[in-house]
Formats: sequence, C-alpha cells, structure tokens
Amino acid sequence: MVTSATQSAIEVAYWFFEQADDDGIYIEDEKLQHLLVLSQVHYAVSYNMEMLMPSLFVCDGSGFSEPTLRLIFTQGRPFMPKAKLPAKVTSFLKEIWRKYGKIPLKELTRLVKETPAYKQTYAAGAKNIVQFNSLVEKFITNSNIEKNNNAYSDNRKKVLLSQNGPVVVSKWQPRKVAEHTSKGEKNV
Repeated sequence: MVTSATQSAIEVAYWFFEQADDDGIYIEDEKLQHLLVLSQVHYAVSYNMEMLMPSLFVCDGSGFSEPTLRLIFTQGRPFMPKAKLPAKVTSFLKEIWRKYGKIPLKELTRLVKETPAYKQTYAAGAKNIVQFNSLVEKFITNSNIEKNNNAYSDNRKKVLLSQNGPVVVSKWQPRKVAEHTSKGEKNV
C-alpha cells in the first residue's frame, strides 16, 4: 500500500508559493509543476517509495504536470490558508527549494525534459498519464537522482536548535590517529 505524506498537492503548491514570496521570487505555473514532480520523485527515492502527495501526473509538451492544479491555476491562485505540513515534509521541501527553487524556468524545463522519464513518456500531441512507480523508476534511471547517492536520505546533516541557536549535527565519526614514530625511525 502506498501512503502519502500530505493530504493534497495544493498544500505543497502553496508551500512553494509562500517560500517564493519570502524570497521575493515569482513562480510561474509551469515552474510550479516542475517543482511538484521533482518533489514527488525525490521524496519517493528518499522515503522508500512513499508519495509526498496523492497526485497523478500527466506528461505533455511542457513537461510533467498535475492536471487538477494546472486547471485550478489557469484562473489564478485561489485563496487557501497557510498549510500546516509535518516537520519532516517541511524540511524536505526546504531542501528541494534550495536545490531547484531559484533555477530559472527555462533551465528547469530543460532539466526535466532531459530526464529519461520525460524522453520515454512523452508522445507528441498526447497527454500521457504516468503511473507513480513508473515515474520514479524512469527518473532514477540514468539520472542525477540516485538511490545510493541521495542528498535527502536520513543520513544527511540536520540542523537542530541548541541553547546557543541552530547547530549542524551529523553522525559522529572518530578521527583517525596517525602512527607516531620515535626520533630517527622512518614512518612506513
């Protein structure tokens, strides 16, 4: 059974809108769609094929899109109260924003269209519905998104608050002690 970390894609979309507003950036609807599909794929890779949002994606000439959100946003952005996402999801979305949020639309579109997922799914003039498992598998095949080299896995560095403010924490790794030699001996 596949579960999702959020209740809907609109919560994730509004998180991106709020983040962009905080950074003084305007997100075009097409760029939002790219961020949503990249988020969905990265989340699945990072969290054992769990869905970030219960969404269906369609592949067409502009890339991948969530059709319900695409239709809603053609009429402008409707009002929605600030989404209350779990801390795990918020932390994850911050990493996605850091990696992709400030990339210009043209470059982000090129990045998405050069993935094996797009090349294998796109058919000129058609809107192909992409199954979740297929989308993830095609994205990670010959792509920059790899299961073993994942920047968003649970072994990443985390920022926690101490009494002195935020600190970066990571798994403890003891330092290696060099072999000492006495005077006159050579180090082998």
